[in-house]
Amino acid sequence: MASGSGSNRLSSATFGEFNTAVQSAALNATRSAAGLPGDIKFHRSIDAGLADDLDAFSARVLSLTNNLLVLASTSDSSRRKGKGKLQTQDDVVDDFHSLVVDSMDQFLERTDMCLDEFQGKNKAPQVAINLDALRKANKPSNAPKGQLDAAVQHAANLAKPQLRFKQPIDNSNDAPWYPTLSHKFNAQVPLGHVFRDTEGDALIRHPYRYEIKHIAYPARMFVAADPIPPTPFETTAGTWVSTPEALEAMSNELQQAQEIAIDLEHNNYRSFAGIVCLMQISTRAKDWIVDTLALRAELARGALNEVFTDPSIVKVFHGAESDIVWLQQDFNLYIVNLFDTFHASKLLEFPRHGLANLLEMYCDFVPDKRYQLADWRIRPLPQDMLNYARSDTHFLLYIYDNLRNALLDRAMSKSRSPSPSGVASGVSGDWPLQQNLIRQALARSEETALRTYEKEVYDAERGVGPGGWDTLARKWNKGGLVATAELADGKETLQRAVYRCVHQWRDTVARREDESTRYILPNHFLFQLAEQPPADMAALLKTFSSVPQAVRRHAKELLDAIRACVQAQLAQPKEMKVVEAPTELAPPVAEMDLDRETKSTDAPNMWASNPFSSSLAGKSSLFGGTLRKETGSAKSRAAHSTLFGAKTRASKSSSGFQDVVARIHSALVVVPTLPEIAAPSKAVSEPAPVLEETSGMQVEIPFVPAAQRSTKPVTEVLDDSIVVVGQPRAKKRKRVKSEGADGEGSSSKPTKKASPQAQTDDPEPFDFSSVPNILDDAPKGDEDTRVKKKRKGKKDKGGEAKPMYGDFPAPPRAYREVKQGNQSRTFK
Repeated sequence: MASGSGSNRLSSATFGEFNTAVQSAALNATRSAAGLPGDIKFHRSIDAGLADDLDAFSARVLSLTNNLLVLASTSDSSRRKGKGKLQTQDDVVDDFHSLVVDSMDQFLERTDMCLDEFQGKNKAPQVAINLDALRKANKPSNAPKGQLDAAVQHAANLAKPQLRFKQPIDNSNDAPWYPTLSHKFNAQVPLGHVFRDTEGDALIRHPYRYEIKHIAYPARMFVAADPIPPTPFETTAGTWVSTPEALEAMSNELQQAQEIAIDLEHNNYRSFAGIVCLMQISTRAKDWIVDTLALRAELARGALNEVFTDPSIVKVFHGAESDIVWLQQDFNLYIVNLFDTFHASKLLEFPRHGLANLLEMYCDFVPDKRYQLADWRIRPLPQDMLNYARSDTHFLLYIYDNLRNALLDRAMSKSRSPSPSGVASGVSGDWPLQQNLIRQALARSEETALRTYEKEVYDAERGVGPGGWDTLARKWNKGGLVATAELADGKETLQRAVYRCVHQWRDTVARREDESTRYILPNHFLFQLAEQPPADMAALLKTFSSVPQAVRRHAKELLDAIRACVQAQLAQPKEMKVVEAPTELAPPVAEMDLDRETKSTDAPNMWASNPFSSSLAGKSSLFGGTLRKETGSAKSRAAHSTLFGAKTRASKSSSGFQDVVARIHSALVVVPTLPEIAAPSKAVSEPAPVLEETSGMQVEIPFVPAAQRSTKPVTEVLDDSIVVVGQPRAKKRKRVKSEGADGEGSSSKPTKKASPQAQTDDPEPFDFSSVPNILDDAPKGDEDTRVKKKRKGKKDKGGEAKPMYGDFPAPPRAYREVKQGNQSRTFK
């Protein structure tokens, strides 16, 4: 390029020339680099000029590269300016890919995005999502079977699509739900017609009840025909419908069809009542995927009711019980002429009735059911999720053909086999026998189509309903938290009160923020808070292994609710149960008259030595007639009480003292006094106590200090006398030799020589008072008098002591050494 003032600036006119020059320069540099010899270091060593030129060129290249890195760091906020420069050859080898190659990739990627946006190839998504999560979702998933990527299953970074709805969702607990149809297509009775049930009491809110009950099915539904195979799934592209124009064009094409297949994708985790995120509709030749989040207002005005209520068009669903309710709830759409393939498979007695089983049976197609639990609010949807959604309806009309033929064939075979009564089996209605089973399938489908949406109402008192606290407690088998778990006095436990409080708080927050109750607070955490109510914020957060986002935002509100419930529960007065006494005893203390001023001094009172002695019977059924009566005197009562600081005698003004006394009396229990042990009739001459049993009980020996003990005088012991302590022990037998007739000593039977002590009648009693007692004071002494024996090491033959190894006199024996022979019998 020409140099000069202003000539080095790029413009739209000079960009082409500049781009060509840059590519030519890069190509020449690449060719020159490829022409360098492989042993460049050898040439540097023999040519000093070449070495200088190479060093200068390398420095220039490094300077240019560093300048480009500095410019790249200014456009990327994640990089710090001036970091990551190439200064030496080692830096080029180690950091070239991370610094240069990654930066170039980012520049090229941003260039492509800007060009696509400039050319209008990119469209703003209906729901903004995280780009990193979307890239992960578009990549082939390597997750094991039965699991999904977290970004696909729960897209936590998604903005809530409810915020974009023109008509906000009403989750109030008091306002009922009514259909808001502005026009009734294909009507046989006017829109304002009111239906009642058979008893004439309940109103029927279904506006198409008469049309469903009086439908005239097309004749082609009861004629066997060859199934029409579907178009190849790989070559059929689904049409994405997200604008009102595309919705109207689809509706015009659907009016020309005879059968259509319909399915819905629902999300009930990030919404209180759930929202329909996708609608799939297929004909014999085309598939549509309707973005119900973007077209919610158009669908709610009844854009598809003209097609869905046309009795000449068969609407094929599989398991439509939930779909019928969701269509009414979100879009005011109703289905007339419904054929549910689930009911058909039940009548045909298939072993399994899921859609995946029917697809595998008739179409040899195995869908990836992992996406059944995916977050269908993601926009744009990954291709795998689009394929799964389209597969639910693409093959459904072919399955309908096969099931319809199977029902007709089965009914014909049953009609030919006579029943035991002589009448053809399966006959019901005025239609031909061949139509019996298909008519039953249509009758069951009619009952499904007549389902109506009812708003969930929270019952805080009884806890009934699908979202009630009693229903949840019964489902989790929590017997102490159900509604019937009442105490005898009619008061509920603290755990159940906290459970009801937290359950109601969760429902209130979920309705307010339009989130599911499981998202606000999972059920297992709910029961943990009820079983162990937290006292402070630290205890509350410690309950969760991972604190939910809603709990983190409303932690103070939840803690205040629990504290208020606990305080209200503990503030309730609890009645004390009175233990019933035997019939011989006095009436319970709770029935005693507390007005002591009107009683005599002999009346029983709680300050006497034995307050219940006057009320005891003279004879007890447990101890017989050994009970003693002691009369307490009123003079033993003090004028003031050191415990309560008031007069013990109750007055009319001392109501607080009366309450305290009443609570004490209610906690007391009437028990009989122990019988008095009769004194022995015979005086004991010896001062030392003797262990005896009286009335079957052992008498305790009183403790006497060592200084006050009296011991027996010690008798003088003779040298040849034997002192026997305790029981006398017989001496060992000795053999006595006697002289025989032959003059030799012969042994005879041993004779026992009785000791002088053994010859007495009774042994002398043992003096227990002279024995030291464990309650005596420890003997004085600073150090233990016991002498520990010192271990001495064994000496060897030389007389020297062997070395010590810890507690072993010798090193441990080496059991690993090879023994002589096979003494251990290890080998046979």
